[in-house]
Amino acid sequence: MNTDQLNVLKKQFNDYSMTFIKKTDNPDPFILKKEHTLRVCKEIVIIGKQLLLPENDLILAQAIALLHDIGRFVQLEEYGTFVDHLSKNHAELGLAVINRQGFLDFCEENEACLIKEAVKFHNAADIPSDRDKRTLFFIRLIRDADKLDIWRVVTEHYARPDSNSEKIINLGLEDDGKISHDAVEAVCQKTFVKTFMIKRLNDLKLLQISWVFDLNFSPSISRLQQKGYIDKIVSTMPMLPGLKKALVHVREYMAGYDDLCTRL
Repeated sequence: MNTDQLNVLKKQFNDYSMTFIKKTDNPDPFILKKEHTLRVCKEIVIIGKQLLLPENDLILAQAIALLHDIGRFVQLEEYGTFVDHLSKNHAELGLAVINRQGFLDFCEENEACLIKEAVKFHNAADIPSDRDKRTLFFIRLIRDADKLDIWRVVTEHYARPDSNSEKIINLGLEDDGKISHDAVEAVCQKTFVKTFMIKRLNDLKLLQISWVFDLNFSPSISRLQQKGYIDKIVSTMPMLPGLKKALVHVREYMAGYDDLCTRL
């Protein structure tokens, strides 16, 4: 993929997202996802440059970022939610949109397959082990860039709650000042907080903190630390013993982090 082709894809993405924004009485959630996508494009370039990626790989990374959440628009229109387990996996919806809209028809087959694989697994609980090294690299790259902007979105909301985005970001969860034992134990095991463990708002926040265990590159950890996202989330939570215990493991992990991936 070259710069001209990327620009074509950017126009296709803009035109597609605007069809949803223009035809609804409540465009805010669609705008939120469009703006998120554009910021993820910037995040992935920042990480990629720090990893010294060549220009053609930076272009490919931006194409993946543009399409990683393309299924969110039809998800919200058809199901009225961004919650996958209450609707359908937005990555699967995205692959269907990519094929239906012909977003990658101009790409070479190997590039189109790589982009689709990155979209397919950008939100998966686990990264597949049977893909080639290059594909796995870009899957990891989009997962990092995506998390970094989601952290930005949620920390801004927690600091300045907005009733218009409350249901989208808080998922309608109650803030009862407690934290579930299972969520705490998952973080102490340095694993994701699973969706079924989320019973209240603080569990969701702990899930977002646990994403640190799925970051793949040192520049991503550096970005997380520079932005202070973990501390910003923690500052909105009651400092219960369980949280204190979990945070010890989070901070130890961040302090001793080494790259799990090496640049191709």
